[in-house]
Amino acid sequence: MRAVSCAGAFVILGLAFPLAAAAQDQAKYQIEARLMVWADVSGRQSVADQTGTITDFLVRRARLVIQGTPVKAISFSLQLGEDNLGAKVLTPDGSIRIKDAYVTYRANHALQLTAGQFKVPFLRINLESGFNQLLVDRGTLPSLRPAREGSRDLGFMAWGNADRFQYRAAFFDGSDQEARNTRSSVRMSTRLAYNWFAKETGVGYTGTYLGSTRVLQIAGNVDVQNHRLDLRDQSAFQARPRDYRAYAVEGFFEQPLARSAAVTIDGAWFHRSDDYLDAGLAQRTQQGYYAQAAYLLPGRVGPGRVQFAVRQEDWTDERGARHLDITRTTGGAAYYLKGHAQKAQADFTHKRETPEITNDEFRLSLVLVF
Repeated sequence: MRAVSCAGAFVILGLAFPLAAAAQDQAKYQIEARLMVWADVSGRQSVADQTGTITDFLVRRARLVIQGTPVKAISFSLQLGEDNLGAKVLTPDGSIRIKDAYVTYRANHALQLTAGQFKVPFLRINLESGFNQLLVDRGTLPSLRPAREGSRDLGFMAWGNADRFQYRAAFFDGSDQEARNTRSSVRMSTRLAYNWFAKETGVGYTGTYLGSTRVLQIAGNVDVQNHRLDLRDQSAFQARPRDYRAYAVEGFFEQPLARSAAVTIDGAWFHRSDDYLDAGLAQRTQQGYYAQAAYLLPGRVGPGRVQFAVRQEDWTDERGARHLDITRTTGGAAYYLKGHAQKAQADFTHKRETPEITNDEFRLSLVLVF
């Protein structure tokens, strides 16, 4: 993973503001700072070396985003950040890191080429900003795939829009393999989506439009790489090469209602298989679904908007005779002062893994984007 010093980040921040002010003609530049702070109360089995309930205060995400269009056909995005600062229940980054660093060439609406470090085009919820989620954070199921920097990797992507279709075809080096596994193949990821009503033509999405747009999207996703290792596997299997395959189908729907109310529904079915190259090892298969829904109350409550949301995740994890049934049930609420830029969210999750673990987690999140 890439790391940069705090001093370097402040130099970039200091240079970027005059750069934005000096933009002329068609050149456009934008600076954005994002901060997400959590209070997390987790069950005893969330942290291996502690017992009882764990109360944790942490900076979940701190980001500086610099974007620009120096000429009409070329744009860039640089995102620096540090996640899980001071965390006990999550693994801290340990330093400021490069999250995104990519350039996009726009030949036309139907053909755009992106190169650098960017999000793997697999599952809409991963292509949504972590600051724009329906609940406090993404569920567990969407994270069941290998990646370099969260949901990111290094490579190239051709993508574009043809009427109501959007396609993405990406090739990555599976760069988390570089130091440990030179035999791994190129990683290939594709996503094909179709929109009814409003078109979504950008490279990123949002978890809710807060009733401003009527959207219905369905999509299919594929992510594959041969001869890869996975440090997120169980310890005895982390160094075992495998052919990795992941597939998903998903849908997203948002319907504005009277008095600015809205309903949002989002869900996906997911299948992952790890076929180990050692013939003596049984294949590992993870398969299941998540579904989430939200209702945005009509009108305002004080100076802001109130939204309630629920999510259900259910999947199996099988390896030979080993079989786990895993469920996550989450309910929460959000208070939006200024859309996703100023909001407070809270949710409660009941976690169950048969036959091993049952525990719960409460999270409170405050978000500020400026």
